[in-house]
Amino acid sequence: MATRLEWTALDVALHRPAVVFLHAFPMDRRMWRPQVGALADLGIPCIALDYPGFGAAPPWPFLPTIDDYARYVLDTLERLGVPQAVYVGLSMGGYVALALYRQAPDRFRGLVLADTRATADTEGARERRFQLIEATRRARSVDPLVEAHIDKLFTPRTRAERPGVVQEAERLMRMASPVGAIQALWAMADRPDSTGLLPRMNFPVLVVVGAEDPVTPPAEAQAMAECIPQADLVVLPEAAHLANMEQPEAFNEALRKYLARVL
Repeated sequence: MATRLEWTALDVALHRPAVVFLHAFPMDRRMWRPQVGALADLGIPCIALDYPGFGAAPPWPFLPTIDDYARYVLDTLERLGVPQAVYVGLSMGGYVALALYRQAPDRFRGLVLADTRATADTEGARERRFQLIEATRRARSVDPLVEAHIDKLFTPRTRAERPGVVQEAERLMRMASPVGAIQALWAMADRPDSTGLLPRMNFPVLVVVGAEDPVTPPAEAQAMAECIPQADLVVLPEAAHLANMEQPEAFNEALRKYLARVL
């Protein structure tokens, strides 16, 4: 467990609500360093974990569904004694968070949906995932994933002026297991439409999106927020898909204001 929960304040997180960070594909828990560090300074208990096949966690011994990822998170929180949480999910992390809500709505103190969508994949998106699965199998590495994703994660300005941020994201991507990445691609392609869950959320929800996100653009974030009774939408300027890494100060400010309402 210790290898899976780096940057987690276990002494404070046990038996009380916590903020649970759910990472994007094909990243791992370390993408949340800017957020975990900022909240730890405020004494807010944080949990950042790897999905199987990413970071320090070995791949699944079977082909998982998105609900399996959600159960994995719930099992982790059970072991830690965390009764409720504010879940912060970015991209695939948002898919996992919505699957969590489908399974255990009573475990939610709050929810942050960042650069993600509630709808299922279109046929075109599913086909692209299947092509990436085949390319990853042939390469026996995550090189095809890096090539397909890296230019979409950050704005052209960030790629030109802050190459260190891009290099760190690429470093994390290359640490993913090819098997784990293939499993996640299958799970995302097969995930159900979760739009019907949004009107049921009876607590404040924060929706965050990069203004220049080409993967899940602001129009999709707005449509999602309009379905949630108590949603606030924050659009971060000069940010693409990994808004939390590209604009950490602005992301953290929105997160702090939201947590002040729900924790």
